[in-house]
Amino acid sequence: MADPKTRSKGRQEGAPQGSTWAALRRFWPYAQAHKRWLWLGLWMIPVVAAMSALRPLLVKAAVDTDIAKGDLLGLRVTGMLFLAAVMAEFLAFAVQNYALSRAGHATITDLRRSIFGHVLRLPARFFDKTPIGNLLARSTSDIEALSETLAFGVFTILTDIAVILSILAAMFVLDWRLTLVSLAAAPLLWVIVAHFSARLRTLQLEIRRAQSVQSGYLAEQLAGVTVLQLFGRERAAVQEFERLGDRFLRAVKTANWYDAGLYSVMDGVSAMCVALLIFFAAPYLFEDVARSGVTLGLLFAFIDYLQRVFIPIREFSAKLATIQRAVASLERIYGLLDEQPEARLGGAADPLQGWTGGLQVRDLRFGYREGAADVLKGIDFDIAPGEVVAVVGRTGSGKTSLGRILTRTYDGYRGSVSLQAPAGALEVRDVVPDCLRGHVLMVQQDVFLFNDDVAFNVSLGEAGLADDPARIEAALRTVQAWDFVQERGGLQFVVGERGRNLSAGEAQLLAFARVAARQPTLLILDEATASVDSMTEHKVQAAIERLLRGRSVLVIAHRLSTVRRADKILVLQDGVVVEQGPHDVLLARGGVYAELYRMGFKEETDDGNSGAQPPVPAA
Repeated sequence: MADPKTRSKGRQEGAPQGSTWAALRRFWPYAQAHKRWLWLGLWMIPVVAAMSALRPLLVKAAVDTDIAKGDLLGLRVTGMLFLAAVMAEFLAFAVQNYALSRAGHATITDLRRSIFGHVLRLPARFFDKTPIGNLLARSTSDIEALSETLAFGVFTILTDIAVILSILAAMFVLDWRLTLVSLAAAPLLWVIVAHFSARLRTLQLEIRRAQSVQSGYLAEQLAGVTVLQLFGRERAAVQEFERLGDRFLRAVKTANWYDAGLYSVMDGVSAMCVALLIFFAAPYLFEDVARSGVTLGLLFAFIDYLQRVFIPIREFSAKLATIQRAVASLERIYGLLDEQPEARLGGAADPLQGWTGGLQVRDLRFGYREGAADVLKGIDFDIAPGEVVAVVGRTGSGKTSLGRILTRTYDGYRGSVSLQAPAGALEVRDVVPDCLRGHVLMVQQDVFLFNDDVAFNVSLGEAGLADDPARIEAALRTVQAWDFVQERGGLQFVVGERGRNLSAGEAQLLAFARVAARQPTLLILDEATASVDSMTEHKVQAAIERLLRGRSVLVIAHRLSTVRRADKILVLQDGVVVEQGPHDVLLARGGVYAELYRMGFKEETDDGNSGAQPPVPAA
């Protein structure tokens, strides 16, 4: 079986996948929820088609019967019938447009919600290989292309087909000879439309890809605008943005050329068919009507029919371009929806109920990519309930990877990582993420804060916590963050995008408050105070001690003030545990830990204050 990642990559980067109608059929389940409005729009199709075919017949009757006989009353009646047909057609068309537009936009809203929910359930490996700008393009411009198609594309094409069929039926009934003459250019028309359709689809897919790349670049450069300004790279960034824009512009220009060419060819073929009709029908007008069957009213009706039949065919080129844009967008969206999400939710029973934090790791091996070297190469260690275990090591030794495995941020490890629950040992890979993350939480060095108030950034909208301000306040007091929060305006203080209204230390305190509000069984501190200054760390240290109390803790590359209080220290080097034991024992041994102490920990004094040297580098 092909790897899902390979399949999705092929969708994104390769040629168009499958047929247009296959892509649209797959989209039907999303539209089905609004089928009442769709059916209303579809029921208007025969009305529009019938009225469109009726109007030239009324013109023929007016010319051949009413005018020919000098029947003024009959001509007025025919005129009133013509007006009624026009009003009925326009009313049906208006109802159809409203119903289809309403159903289309409602369906797009559902699809947008579905994509967002799906993306949130995707594993970390997906985000490692997919730029955020690419995701934004699929969730915005690609969705908008679908919205345009649903409102004015595929369903209105059904109306066009019905109109064309009704007109052709009327033409054959009136005179099959003139109809065959009028359709002489049909084979040529079919070849042209087929060629232009295939080319437009390829171009629209290229347009979507180019737009996605440019959007991704724009999002990345805006996120790093401070770095660009500090190093004077604004001009280079603009030049690269222009280069990416040129790719998009070239594809758009070519697509527009094909679109305009198809429209012009349609116009020319329409005029040619009218010319053929007049050329072959004109001589019959000078013959006896009973023998030729061709009248002036019939000729008027056929010319009217030809103009009417080529209007939807001509507009089909524009709708075709719209559909091709939508299909290109659908293929990219399907590539996203085909990504395998995490199995987030478990059953009603919590398999970790009563778990006290015991953890056993045996022969743990892990690599981030298939075929790449492992970053963890056979690690063994235990964490007893309530035990504090610290992990130290140089950059790239695999420290942070441990925390990612224990929270199932990344799957695919080999060996055993078992949680010693009351019901028996449970492998981390067998515990669904939502359940696991209810008991295991991690505080990271890189704190992400939302552009919302303090209350939301602590509760994250969690039911039972978001509506309990006393609990949120208690968590802030626990980590000694309540004072500065109260000074800024309390729980309603908006921290700004990525916490721009806070210092690095204050932002880190809010991250600690998130954990304090949830009381995890196993707490992982991953460089959790690396960005905190000495005064803030001294203030936070007491809060950390409270968080450590009564629970198992894995401290990753922390400063000495916490590491030396650990019950056990693991020293990682190149993905292997080379030393383990208490701080004093390892220091006396004079090995790798002692060297790390001299390089990164030595500057800390007994009261926990840091000197001028940096902490141990993060993994």
